Amino acid sequence: MSAAMIHLSVPIKDIASTLSFYQDILGCTITRQQTDRLDIDFFGHHLVAQLSELEAAHKSITIGRGNYPLRHFGVIVTPAIYDRMLENLIQAKVEFAMAPDRIFIGTAREQSVFLVFDYSGNAVEVKGMPDPQQVFAAG
Repeated sequence: MSAAMIHLSVPIKDIASTLSFYQDILGCTITRQQTDRLDIDFFGHHLVAQLSELEAAHKSITIGRGNYPLRHFGVIVTPAIYDRMLENLIQAKVEFAMAPDRIFIGTAREQSVFLVFDYSGNAVEVKGMPDPQQVFAAG
């Protein structure tokens, strides 16, 4: 783990579907569960899912190709983890906001990518790269 980690709070509509999505499908660890929130180890970062039906009903503009939400977060993982997450999402019949694709082909930043909405409507992007540090490569 690096000396710093991201802390992010996202609104959720209910605890049960959030547990299912992050723990059962994405493989994250729930580190604390309370009646109104979950603390999640999101690939070494601190994700807090806080119950707020009003906030979870957010709408976003789109950018890029197709329906790509401006407000999103995600993780960059190795291809093996990416493939496992993708298979879990397909088996769970989770709808993709951005279908699995390969982008930046032929560059140091070449990556597999998809974007899904969790069950509360938060957009989660997953990128698969052999060397995740290459995401910072120029060009």
